[in-house]
Amino acid sequence: MKDKKQIILIIIVSILALVLALVFYLNFKETSSTSLSKSNLNYNTSVNTSNLSSKEVTSDYKITTGGEYTLTGEINTTVYIDTEETVKLVLDGVNITSTNGPAIYVANAKNVVIYLKEGTTNTITDSALYSFTDEEANGCIYSKDDLFIEGEGTLIVNANYEDGIVSKDDLVINSGNITINSKDDAIRGKDSVVITDGNFTINAEGDGIKSTDSNEEDKGYIVIEGGTFNITAVNDGIEAVTTLLIKDGDFTIKTTGNASSSSAKGLKSGKLIQIDGGTFDINTTDDAVHSDGNIQINNGNITINSKDDAVHADGMLEINGGTLNITAAEGLEATYVKINDGTINISASDDGINAGNKSSSYSVKVEINGGNITINMGQGDTDGVDSNGDIVINGGTISVTGQSTFDYDGTGTINGGTVICNGEKVTSLPNQFMGGAGTGMMPGNIKGGDKEGQTGNTQNQGGRQRMR
Repeated sequence: MKDKKQIILIIIVSILALVLALVFYLNFKETSSTSLSKSNLNYNTSVNTSNLSSKEVTSDYKITTGGEYTLTGEINTTVYIDTEETVKLVLDGVNITSTNGPAIYVANAKNVVIYLKEGTTNTITDSALYSFTDEEANGCIYSKDDLFIEGEGTLIVNANYEDGIVSKDDLVINSGNITINSKDDAIRGKDSVVITDGNFTINAEGDGIKSTDSNEEDKGYIVIEGGTFNITAVNDGIEAVTTLLIKDGDFTIKTTGNASSSSAKGLKSGKLIQIDGGTFDINTTDDAVHSDGNIQINNGNITINSKDDAVHADGMLEINGGTLNITAAEGLEATYVKINDGTINISASDDGINAGNKSSSYSVKVEINGGNITINMGQGDTDGVDSNGDIVINGGTISVTGQSTFDYDGTGTINGGTVICNGEKVTSLPNQFMGGAGTGMMPGNIKGGDKEGQTGNTQNQGGRQRMR
């Protein structure tokens, strides 16, 4: 009986040991190997219009059957579309001016394609005063269904009431030379906005490019595959309520903000920003790149001048490549900052890199595995790399110049790479004490265990400790 009880006890202890080992492994895996997966969005960029027959536009400009319609000359009323079929509008040097609602209004259609004929300039203008039957129709070009814009011509949109180009479903722009002047948002797609190419000049008193559907997980995204964008906006430059995916393109974005602006960010998302390439020149009064969730930068040349954070993620910020040149109040900020590669130059008046507890999904940590990072800090109570948790350096080269080079509440560990503080290579991370400068610096951990302080006989176990 005694032997049986011993066997049962051994089994219970073994099970508990396995559970504890699994918990440790999962925690270690989360804190040391966490990596964002790339966004995988499914979207359509074209609609077949080759089988559409050409049709004449009636004098009242009401289109009730599918087909291809060519618009030219002066039109002083709303072009109205209401059909169950696909409609293609060919803009061939047309000026559409509405005095009562949208200039182009799609009440119903399977798809609408606006084609900009090469070599033509087309101007679309609405009125500042609306008494239109559809009170939600607040766009100069307004569609309740999927809207596609393509062609090599020029489109000028003067939105005097509110928004420029609006789709209540999916909005796809494949090409064109497009200028939008809007009293509110310039380009807005509720379900999604997809831009594959084109040249865009946007002056918006609201947001530049925006998606808004937050009710469905697979909606509310923006995808940009290429194009040239010159965006000046009072509010956000580009905002996706869920995912913002940028594959390529040339972006010049300036946000100005005003007393009524709740947000004046350059790139903004509710869940994920993923940058795979492109050239960016972002100048903002608010955060330049901001996500309420995560940010992943895989490539690109990004220049930022921000009066607030340059790159801010509430969750995880992962940088796998590219070049970032940053001048900002704060450089990189997230709960978990992970840098695997890339060239990063930061000039900051507050923290250069900061990990703070903004999300329960991740440990508070700065992890550097590679790349070339240069941080120059302003005078005062500023930190080059500041973590409310741990700092782990496994590789790369990081050079910090400032009164406080590193500040951490957890552990500071160098496992590899090169760390330079104020011009001198270090083998253990200094730690700023109580926000002071110079005399409060103490070393952190190095691989293999704690290293004794150079000016005292105290070891740093990961927190801020007073030197003896």
